Amino acid sequence: MATSGLFNIGVSALNAFQRALDTTSHNIANVNTPGYSRQEVHLATRTPQYQGYGYVGKGVETKTIRRVYDGFVEHQVRTFTASSQELKTFEHFATQVDNLLADPEAGLTPALSRFFDAIQDLADDPASSAARQTVLGEAQGLADRFHAMDDWISGINDQVNDAIRNSVDEINNLTHAIADLNQKIVLAEGMANKQPPNDMLDERDKLIRDLSQYLTVNTQAQDDGSINIMVGNGQALVVGNSVTDLTTYRAEGVHSPLKIALVSGSGGIIPISDRLTGGKVGGLQRFREEMLDPVANQLGRVAVGLGHFLNEQQAKGMDLRGQPGEPLFEIGEPKWSAFPGVNSQLQVSWTDIGQVTAADYKLQYSGGSWSISRTDTGETLTMSGSGTTADPFVVDGVAIVVDPAAVDGDTFLIQPARTGALDFDLRIHDPVLLAAASPVLAQADGANTGTAEITPGEVVDAENPAFQTNPGALTPPILVQFTAADSYQILDNSNPGAPVVLETVTGYDPAAGADLFPSPGGLDYGYRVRIQGAAAPGDRFTIDFNADGQGDNRNVLAMTDLQHAKVFGDGLESVSGAYRRLVSDTGTATRRVQLAAGAQEQMLQRATTEREAASGVNLDEEAANLMRYQQAYQAAAQVVAAANQMFDTLLAATRGR
Repeated sequence: MATSGLFNIGVSALNAFQRALDTTSHNIANVNTPGYSRQEVHLATRTPQYQGYGYVGKGVETKTIRRVYDGFVEHQVRTFTASSQELKTFEHFATQVDNLLADPEAGLTPALSRFFDAIQDLADDPASSAARQTVLGEAQGLADRFHAMDDWISGINDQVNDAIRNSVDEINNLTHAIADLNQKIVLAEGMANKQPPNDMLDERDKLIRDLSQYLTVNTQAQDDGSINIMVGNGQALVVGNSVTDLTTYRAEGVHSPLKIALVSGSGGIIPISDRLTGGKVGGLQRFREEMLDPVANQLGRVAVGLGHFLNEQQAKGMDLRGQPGEPLFEIGEPKWSAFPGVNSQLQVSWTDIGQVTAADYKLQYSGGSWSISRTDTGETLTMSGSGTTADPFVVDGVAIVVDPAAVDGDTFLIQPARTGALDFDLRIHDPVLLAAASPVLAQADGANTGTAEITPGEVVDAENPAFQTNPGALTPPILVQFTAADSYQILDNSNPGAPVVLETVTGYDPAAGADLFPSPGGLDYGYRVRIQGAAAPGDRFTIDFNADGQGDNRNVLAMTDLQHAKVFGDGLESVSGAYRRLVSDTGTATRRVQLAAGAQEQMLQRATTEREAASGVNLDEEAANLMRYQQAYQAAAQVVAAANQMFDTLLAATRGR
């Protein structure tokens, strides 16, 4: 019995150290295998056998082979992988946008500068055909630049959509692979009495880390060895060996952005884009919502504002034919789209472009009333009006007429400025049609004896009947005649031989001067004229159509002022200022995300280093283990040899008898 016991002990040691050598060799072989965790053999003393004199040991046994694994560190690696990949993706696309907007050649700034330089040259020589043609050429160049930038933004949007579609395909592939491994691991553990299939566990962890590159995931380990994968607010992608696939769909909006949904069992979809964060998907969605859409809106706002205010000034002028200026640029109407299942309609138009923002809006009918909110901040806004054709809702410079047939739950997305750059186009191509002159000319009579002077006149409302009743003339022409040093009459001078008194104004102060219109009695003909200085009784001033104004440059000078005029936001921002702010904000946001991406990358590297320190293969350590286990194996072999020698001695002694 003693010889047999010694032999068994030696054999148990040989087997145990053989497993240890195998495991060490397996570690060395996988030193460069991605995701591999170092494995360790766990040995334990066999249950001893009681003899009359005490317990006698029976050797060693291999209890299990386990990988060196730290769940907390693994969770950190997954978390930082998701956040780092999100910021990397955001940074990649944001840098492209920033480079475009700030490019001294490809951005909007050089095109704006060349256009307004051409306007200034025309102001120097308003009758010049060459200067007029240059203005139209630069105007077309400006429109082309808006179109090119819009095309580029649309191209980036297509890239984002493609990246989202590809990410969803990869996510589905990974979740199916994880579910397949779940099934294999459950079967393997069941067949091996709960012994861990280490290599399959490593493979599954690597797949989950790969999944974290696309979005933030949460895991729940199950008693059977499987892992459930959740995203968002607990939406399950993997439960055991079952998978819920993701899909993409086109959402409402001008460019129909690609959104993500769960495929429901009934064949429908459950939108979850707003709940997904982290990874490439989170970075793509953040970039589109926080940068691409606002840039497209802000660029559209600049285009709409520039076109509108130039058209407005053009209408206040007079072209070489002596006619009111026609619109110089084409600008589009505000865009809107209905949410799925909505059958009612809207009418959306501009009311005050100076109040237009770069926001998108969600308009909703609920509980018998309409409400509107910004999609970027969620802020609920106050609308004036009742939503009818006669009294539309008005908010941020936009008028909205709603459908009386709307039903509870009807929702619309309103994107006023989204296509502004695309819709911006040159409308006139004949240089004669540029309205460089002002149609109003106020002059002092050459026989005046006082020192009072009158400004030439500035048009403020080209739609006034004074200009529209008889285009090419002023209706009526005006005569201002002083009856005393402090009073004057405003007369209709349609018949210079018998002018008709329209109003008598008293209290004129030579030092302060006076704006003739609106007059104290309410006369207003859509232009502004000012008299200042001491007038003598009988002094006369005429205001009439500028019939010989081909050399007049007052209106084109007003156009040059629009480059820096504060026309947006209650006179707080100019068109060029709005674009400069867009460039500055984009640059600041890009720099901020670059810094954040760098910081997250460092956090990921630290977590990865910590994981490698705990679970990675150290060749020096494995080499030492190899020698240690080899020596132990050789010692165990000596035990077996000693047992064999004892057995041979016993047999020899038996044969001697």
